[in-house]
Amino acid sequence: MATASPLTFAMISSAPAASALLEAVCEELTKRTSQPISARVLRTYDKLLDAMRGGEVHLAWAPPLVAIDLERADAAKVRLCSRRAGKRDYSSAIFAKKGTLTKLADLEGKRMAWVAKESAAGYVVPRLRLTAEGLDPTKLFSEEVFRRTHEAVVRAVLAGDADAGATYVSFGETKKDIPVSAGWFEAGATNDDVTILATAGPIPTDVIAISTNLEGERAEAVADAMRELGEPIRALLNADGFDQPEASHFDELRKLVEEAQAKTA
Repeated sequence: MATASPLTFAMISSAPAASALLEAVCEELTKRTSQPISARVLRTYDKLLDAMRGGEVHLAWAPPLVAIDLERADAAKVRLCSRRAGKRDYSSAIFAKKGTLTKLADLEGKRMAWVAKESAAGYVVPRLRLTAEGLDPTKLFSEEVFRRTHEAVVRAVLAGDADAGATYVSFGETKKDIPVSAGWFEAGATNDDVTILATAGPIPTDVIAISTNLEGERAEAVADAMRELGEPIRALLNADGFDQPEASHFDELRKLVEEAQAKTA
């Protein structure tokens, strides 16, 4: 394996520290697998899809909708699903800056910040929640913008460039109304800085996707090493660890997407 061709591990982030953290993870993976693994930070979901389909990326930290697309294109297989706050699913939160909006009805005529059309928590699932509440997301807002990352959405809302946004959130087991993981943490904000207007879910957690071009033995070595990383992967991905996903990991999300597509067809 020492003479194997180099591999590339990619993720989506706009955080200044992302490159250094990903490089630290890749260095540790290289030591554990004896395979050269380099880091690549991309800015958008579509660039990750293109890079993996084109064979430029071999491992990826992928959100669920992107992972579904990668599997559908036979570009990658989901090998591991992450645990956050001890869970393998999370929710979407429609939120506003504290002291501004308080309920979904307040969104009428407001400026909305989404992550990307490929984002489950940052676009697809919260729009389904709005529809379920009798609010038409195609007519509700005065303006809709895509900020490409969860951190950027939060920063736009807190800076007043958008009135509300959508991001991910996970709640604790004991205090079920207090977020223990959320998009606003990425932006250095706290739970006291935002008001959650509504949540929606569950959404399956992000995954480690491995290229279908990667040989079985090499793929297994990387997956095994990833499970053992501990602190480096927690610092980078805000994940407690990884589990082998069940075949049904994406079933609920696939159903939501199919229902949404049927409504817009």
